[in-house]
Amino acid sequence: MKKFNIDQVEAANVTLDTVLGLAQTINDLVENDIALFIEYPSTNEDEKWRAERLGSKLLALATATINTTEKAQNQIETVAEDFYKGGEK
Repeated sequence: MKKFNIDQVEAANVTLDTVLGLAQTINDLVENDIALFIEYPSTNEDEKWRAERLGSKLLALATATINTTEKAQNQIETVAEDFYKGGEK
């Protein structure tokens, strides 16, 4: 069995922090400017619908990324705590 390396766990958490920050930024940008997608300046209803749908999809993607990253961070935190306590699950 490969030796547990806490440095790798911490590096993974740093990567997740970066992904989380990027997802939160995307979420903030889209959320703040959602009117650009909803009130798309066109008389073409198909274009308006596609723009609104794109905004919704971007928000959903950012939210899913945030939730998944936070879940992964919690899992890493649990592993690190168990490691420091000397226990195994």
